[in-house]
Amino acid sequence: MKTRKTSRKMAQKQWPPGKPLPKLATAAEEERFWLSHDFDEAMEAGGEEVTYEPQATRQARTHVYRVRLDDLEMSTLQALAKRRGVNASVVLRELVRAARPQPAKAGEPASK
Repeated sequence: MKTRKTSRKMAQKQWPPGKPLPKLATAAEEERFWLSHDFDEAMEAGGEEVTYEPQATRQARTHVYRVRLDDLEMSTLQALAKRRGVNASVVLRELVRAARPQPAKAGEPASK
């Protein structure tokens, strides 16, 4: 008796090692692709071994700015950070980045 996993595996096409993955336009198209292909041989064929190095791409910040907050402001900032699972400094940096003027795209007039 075949299990469901075995019968599904037989219906999947083997993805050739080294062949790049296609660009998929929708989530439904992507789901169909992943469910209809088997990547066992491609995964076994090689590729580089990746070692996790915490903060390997992290760059030291060159500027430090001290901000004075009252208790309510601080608790609000900490709640935002906790809800997102990041440090308070990340929330502040993202706020500053979001406030930066965006460069005009080609063919668009520059904003004043």
